[in-house]
Amino acid sequence: MSFQQKFIDKVLPIATKLAGNKYLLSLRDGFMVAFPATMFASIMIIIQNLPATFGFQKFLPAGVMQFLNDFLGPISNATMNITALFVAFGVAYQLADKLHASKLYAGGISLSSFMLLLPMTNTKAGTFIPVDKLGAQGMFVAIITAIVSTIIFARLENANITIKMPEQVPPAIAGSFVAILPGAASLMTFTVVRYLFTFTAWGNAFDFIYKMLQEPLQGLGASLPAVLLIMFISQLLWWFGIHGTLVVNSVVDPIMAALAIENYNAYRKGLPLPHIVNTTFMGVFVITGMILGLSLAALIFAAKSARMKRTMEMVALPAFFNISEPITFGLPIVLNPTIFIPWVLCPMIMAGVSYFAMSIGLVPRPTGATIVWSTPVFLSGWLGTGSIRGAILQLVNVAITTVIWLPFLKVLDHQYLTEEQATAATEAATAEAAPTVHEVTATAEEPSAPQATPGESAVTK
Repeated sequence: MSFQQKFIDKVLPIATKLAGNKYLLSLRDGFMVAFPATMFASIMIIIQNLPATFGFQKFLPAGVMQFLNDFLGPISNATMNITALFVAFGVAYQLADKLHASKLYAGGISLSSFMLLLPMTNTKAGTFIPVDKLGAQGMFVAIITAIVSTIIFARLENANITIKMPEQVPPAIAGSFVAILPGAASLMTFTVVRYLFTFTAWGNAFDFIYKMLQEPLQGLGASLPAVLLIMFISQLLWWFGIHGTLVVNSVVDPIMAALAIENYNAYRKGLPLPHIVNTTFMGVFVITGMILGLSLAALIFAAKSARMKRTMEMVALPAFFNISEPITFGLPIVLNPTIFIPWVLCPMIMAGVSYFAMSIGLVPRPTGATIVWSTPVFLSGWLGTGSIRGAILQLVNVAITTVIWLPFLKVLDHQYLTEEQATAATEAATAEAAPTVHEVTATAEEPSAPQATPGESAVTK
């Protein structure tokens, strides 16, 4: 058995198990609940800072900038800064579906459990909720709360520890009563947790989890080695035919999202951006442009094989919009040893170059805004950093990946050409050995020897 086959046999079962893990899938899908709101917030902050991004704010009246700030500024508090609320509901909703429990009620109970843990301040003027804990600082609390509360809820509901109503009761009302006992168990659990934390030095679960878990993980996740490891695992899974981005993002999204929110709030307030690595960095400067570089490499050396030419014609347009599936399964990338090295190496080099350029100040740090993954190269870099230098960095990355892909694509094209020539030679030899149509027709029309009729001798005088 070859090394490649042994490697596949060892890694593929682990990768497949990760891809199908119900908790990771719930985490991945649950985060998507926040996507419409955060996307809207990102677009609005881009519009708000559009004059500064393109350098024409000095030509506008002062009232225009004041209007943009007053009109669009508050949007972030109702969208980006309450991401943890979306996560608390979304993850519970998705997990309840996989645990065969009531999705809507599980999501509502998780949201209420999350709110129970919040360190609210009671004054004569009223009760106040710290908004910062609904965003980046509450991300991990939201995830843990969603998972724990939904497990409790689902186990009790599946065990039929519920209040059952007569059949005459409308289903919507009956379903509400079914969720009472499982929901009460989850809420009481978090009530106890909240109370116990009042006796600790942290005072609440949010500060404990942030200091002991989230902050260290964010410190690790914001480092270049962590990014390189993330990209290696993601590309390796893709090479096996598993959607590596979805699998890896299920684990790292909470960290990257929290880092992005912190950058977003700093950018909105005009403060120095604290992090290089965040969701924007991963989406705009690590993957974006690699497929375009591959396509350019194929065009530069002018592929000679018919297969490579057809593949490049198919992926050329999608490559401009960062769509990788046609090249992944059409070239193919999956289990192709010839291009394993550039497939894994290119994103890691792009990450290293981008990190270095931002760390020394050549390029501004990402703002934390959500950039649609299909935004073309150059434009996404400009919007992601609020500077044309981000766009130029993307072009540099594309040039680097083009150079890396060139020799490997030449080797692959030569392999395809050799296979096509061998196939053509085999077909030609087969066609030469087979009788032609003319020969077959002539043989069919050749007169046969006369046959003797009954009673007549076959030998004549």
